Amino acid sequence: MRRIIRKGLGLLKSLLLENRMLLVTAMVLLVSGGLLTVTVLWPAYKDPGSKMYDSSLGYASLMRKLGKAFPVVTAEVREREFIKPLLAEGTCSADPYLVPVVPMSKITSVKIEEGQLVEKGDLLLTLDRVKAEIKLESARLALSTALAELERVKVGSAYVLAQERPDREKINLEASIERARQMVEKVERYRSAQKEGLISRTALLEIEREYIDAVQEKELAELFLTMSEKGVEQSRQIAINAVDDARKALKHREQELTEYEVYAPISGVVERVLMREGEYNQDSGKPGFVIASGLWFEGYFDQADFNWVDESLSGVAYLESYPGLELAVEVERIVPVVSFNQGGPEINRPLRPRGTGAPEWAATFQVRLRFHAVGKEVRLAPGMTGFVRLESKRTSLAVPREALTSVSAGKGFVHVVGESGKRELREVSVGHVDGIAAEILSGLKAGEVVIADGHWGLLDDDGIEVVSREGWK
Repeated sequence: MRRIIRKGLGLLKSLLLENRMLLVTAMVLLVSGGLLTVTVLWPAYKDPGSKMYDSSLGYASLMRKLGKAFPVVTAEVREREFIKPLLAEGTCSADPYLVPVVPMSKITSVKIEEGQLVEKGDLLLTLDRVKAEIKLESARLALSTALAELERVKVGSAYVLAQERPDREKINLEASIERARQMVEKVERYRSAQKEGLISRTALLEIEREYIDAVQEKELAELFLTMSEKGVEQSRQIAINAVDDARKALKHREQELTEYEVYAPISGVVERVLMREGEYNQDSGKPGFVIASGLWFEGYFDQADFNWVDESLSGVAYLESYPGLELAVEVERIVPVVSFNQGGPEINRPLRPRGTGAPEWAATFQVRLRFHAVGKEVRLAPGMTGFVRLESKRTSLAVPREALTSVSAGKGFVHVVGESGKRELREVSVGHVDGIAAEILSGLKAGEVVIADGHWGLLDDDGIEVVSREGWK
């Protein structure tokens, strides 16, 4: 027996010595198979994303058959600062001021050219003012006439006051009263004389007619005095109003004369010169110049960034005219109107701005950003294109990004683990999602615990075992 064993070992030794390469190959295959199983096959077998996971022979089925709890990693819901970069395309813009030329007159000189920088108050244009000066002098004469007429009214010598002289009417009234009194006495004497037959009936009637005329004259005198006393004050007021009107007309002519020299209403760059020397301005108020003033950057942000942009933000602008140069900008005004605009003319076809593969319309809103601390070596002009970059921050409740089982239209689901170890599938409102965490707008409270790993493929009856709590940032 020993001889047979020695002979077999010798034969094996000789085979091994002769086939050393075969032995090495077998050992390599054995080790490689083990490593493949440990590093590839087993993780793939446990991966919920693999097709084998939910099969009858998969990891989930095996765990359920063995009555084992699924290992999970949990994380606490807590506040976290989210930082979101915001990008917008746009152009440099300015307010176009239309400078009107009011007088209709010949243009005598134009003092500036297109592209020239002007300061507020600089002289732009002059017009022929001869006719305006003649009208001004006429207004001065009209005021002088009104003042003289007022003085005539005060002394009662104005022609228009023929029936408004109370002093004269008082004299006339007193004379009429005295004449009426005398006629009463005269009528009584004639009546006595007629009874005695000294005068005829005809003579008495003639005296009575004179008496009636005297009474009528007295009543008219009383009426004229009343009218004169009431009307004289109104006539004085009319004369005063005429003086005020003449003064205003004079002031109007003086103001008109200043409009024959046109000055810049604001500082800026002359964009257009619409009038030339020697032309006649036939339309009052027609624009003569266009001045671009108040340069800023008009950025167009995606509507998804609307609640992240506020007037406290600052950032940098990059213009095509100055490659690589960062220009500091600050948010000045937000226009709360969303339109189908992507920084240029209105678009008329759908785009794919986020690479979803489905046609989308570019919905944006405008933000005015002012340039801050721009050096003199940088010359900015309306129409320059580029983009701006802002960075917005806010603190909100958050969970690890992996805790969300699905996200659609701002909604998602998380597995919440209670104190008893039971889990609950809960819907949450999701805000910003970065590479680490997801912002939770509603549906969770600070301190609650969610499953951050191991929740994929879990059924309602599956048990869980918390193997660790993630200390996420």
